[in-house]
Amino acid sequence: MDPSSLASEWTRVIAPRTGDVRRELVEDAAVFLGIPVDEAWSRLAGSRDRFRDEWLQTVSDPTDADAIVRFYNHSDTELFELIEWHASDPIHFRTIILRELAIARSGRAYLDYGSGIGNDALVFGGAGFDVTLADVSDVLLAFAAFRCRRSGVPVRTIDLKREALPRDACDVVLCLDVLEHIVDPLRVVKAIRDALRPRGVLAMFAPFGTDAERPMHVVHKDVVTPRMRSLGFQPVDCAFPPSVRAPLVYEKCAVAAIHRAGYFVYDGYLQNSVGDRLAALYRRVVRP
Repeated sequence: MDPSSLASEWTRVIAPRTGDVRRELVEDAAVFLGIPVDEAWSRLAGSRDRFRDEWLQTVSDPTDADAIVRFYNHSDTELFELIEWHASDPIHFRTIILRELAIARSGRAYLDYGSGIGNDALVFGGAGFDVTLADVSDVLLAFAAFRCRRSGVPVRTIDLKREALPRDACDVVLCLDVLEHIVDPLRVVKAIRDALRPRGVLAMFAPFGTDAERPMHVVHKDVVTPRMRSLGFQPVDCAFPPSVRAPLVYEKCAVAAIHRAGYFVYDGYLQNSVGDRLAALYRRVVRP
């Protein structure tokens, strides 16, 4: 799909009543919170800066996982910060493309890990997928479920503070802009792997790195991508237009332990000319 078609489809799904994504999200927030629409618009203004400031005032140790979870449950500022982001950034059109990829495959059990305000779930739910929302934020989890059910999409919810992911239950998982917020992102990826069925698909995007405007991005080094093959994932080709920042897409595969060990060493430590020669030797010896 071209950028114009992606934008039109995004608006159709996310703002069916008004055709205005920002307006519809604000109106949904007002109904959900039981406040006047004018107050919801007022809370939207400056929400990004307030969210950053709340983090700086609340979280003194970004390696304290419990403190981070408490932060995401202490106010509704993030809800409005996410509304503004989802209404203004074309990065979210990626979900339309991912939906088409998933439709072409078997299985309709969809897990939205770090479900936020529920937009990605609406895209998949509207296409007939069985939707499960998972998040640590009480406010966001309830808001996403409210919006889905209001749109006629039945959902199940998982409170990640108290509940584990089900095993071998999902055909497609989206984990977008989540892992950089989590002290131990590899633990999450392993849990997602266990939740996926064989040949299930994981779409992942994590802007690891220092970001002064987003101090809640607590992981600054990509510790995930080099481990994906050793965790039992293989890349899946999926084309995205240049205007959309593409997530990484993987399929869960049955990989022998010896091959996973080889991926661990090569991907983590030997992506250079020496590693290439060792990999060639490994293939000749292990895969005659």
